[in-house]
Amino acid sequence: MASLTAAMLAIPVRHACAQTPQDLIEVARSVITADRKAVVVATMELTEEEGKSFWPIYHEYRAEMGKITDDLMNLVLDYAKLYPTVPEERAKQMLETYTSLQQKHVDKRAAYLKKFATVLPAAKALRFAQVETRFDLLVQLNLAARIPLAPIRPALTALPDANAEKPIEDKDQNK
Repeated sequence: MASLTAAMLAIPVRHACAQTPQDLIEVARSVITADRKAVVVATMELTEEEGKSFWPIYHEYRAEMGKITDDLMNLVLDYAKLYPTVPEERAKQMLETYTSLQQKHVDKRAAYLKKFATVLPAAKALRFAQVETRFDLLVQLNLAARIPLAPIRPALTALPDANAEKPIEDKDQNK
């Protein structure tokens, strides 16, 4: 579990003396938050007037997205506790939670992008959507690369049974 939990961190942790998985998450969160805001500042080129309207909505938006991220991190920690043996019923529950969190993320982002579009010119609102998407993709890619896939069959403790079912191959794959 320790290596899986440490692997959850999407960005290298600077100045970290964290002791628990939750400490690691909090340190990573603070780094990601600071980096995200710096990227937004650098790429948005907001006027002073735009900034007065943008930043309060941004902070509200990031707080809402942070709640979803917290739930996702809790799901990953649960997975880490179970890995490599994820019972079928628990896998079903985790999948339901994961898809629900993904939908919340999409819904919340769409609602806030509408708000940003009311206080920014369309091109800047679009740029913000792009910046957020790119940052989220970087974090997700780093996270996905570090979390092992759920096992689909028990670990082999003996030689494979010659009579066992073989995986179905894609016949179009060889063309």
